Parts: sequence; C-alpha cells; structure tokens
Amino acid sequence: MRKNTLPYLLLPLSLLAVMGAACQQKADDDKTIASTHPKLEEHLRRDTVRMPISSDENPDLYQRYRLRMDAYQTDEAFRVQEIYRGQMAPLNEASHTEATKHRTALQKGLKEGINFAGQYTIVTVGCGTTCQEHFVVDRKDGQIIDKVQSSTGAQYSPDSRIFIVNPPDSSLNYIDCPYCEPEAYVLEGGKLRKLPKGGQ
Repeated sequence: MRKNTLPYLLLPLSLLAVMGAACQQKADDDKTIASTHPKLEEHLRRDTVRMPISSDENPDLYQRYRLRMDAYQTDEAFRVQEIYRGQMAPLNEASHTEATKHRTALQKGLKEGINFAGQYTIVTVGCGTTCQEHFVVDRKDGQIIDKVQSSTGAQYSPDSRIFIVNPPDSSLNYIDCPYCEPEAYVLEGGKLRKLPKGGQ
C-alpha cells in the first residue's frame, strides 16, 4: 500500500513561503524614511538641529556681555581705596527677614572675611537648580544690607563696588537661556543699584 507523499511534497513549499515572508518583512523594516516618506525626509534634511549649548551658537552676544562687564570691573570710579581692618561684627539676624532661616550658612560664610567692596562679605546660599541667593553683609555692624539672586553665580572682589550676576560664560547659549544674562550692580549708599545695560 503506497503512503500518501503529498504532505511531504508540500513541506518544502511551505518552508519557502515562510522564508519569503520573513525576507519581505526584513526588507520592509530596512526601508529608509526616504523611500516611505520622501517629503518628510527632505524636510528633516533641511531642518537645522540645535547643538548643545556652546559659544559657537552666539559668540557675538557673549563678547558683548564680556566687554561690558570687563569695562565695569576696570573702571576706577568703582574702585575701593581702603579695606576695613577693624573688628568684624557678628551677624545681625534682625537685619533681614531670611537671616534666621539661613543662620548656619550665613555664619559659616562670614568666616571668609571681607570679599566685597572693602567692608562686606558676600554669602551665597543655594535656592534650587540654577538658583543662588547672595546676601551682602556689612562687617562693621553685621547687618544684611541686600540680597541678589542669580542663575549661574556671581563675580565680585574686595577692592571693587561692582557686583556681577551671572558672569559672562562662553559655554552658555544666551539665546536659549535668557535668565542667564549677565547683569552688573554697583554698591551705592549701602544698597546695590543695577547698572543699565548700555552703560552707567
């Protein structure tokens, strides 16, 4: 009695069909966006992708900030002639509403001594991501005379009345980070006065 050989003859054909379908699926998977969506491919090729923050993005803007801040720092009109050498007063907590809240940080920071405008200590306290608060403490009487907030730090010196918030940084993209824009203040009459962008 002859056995039915038909299933065995159909088996290779089935395998070929399965293999063909798999190859077709792989070919479909390998298709580029150009072959499936040519208009989208062209649009994406023309579109510019922003690179990470770098000075190449806006070097002219960075240079403008740098030159203006350098001019403030080198201006002899803002120079302090004498540094206070007397006894430094402890923190006067009654001089500012946030003094008690930041007591430990302020007292620790005051140990650095005079670091701004001849008789003041700047104490910086973090207030979150890209946020710093700078307390200005008069070392003659321990009073907090002012507080300024920054996003990328501050720059100041013992022999100058200029206080720069967000010092110019070539690694920053000022177009995408407007809150990083440098600003200059001058200490006058016991308070920080913001200087105009175009000059004094």
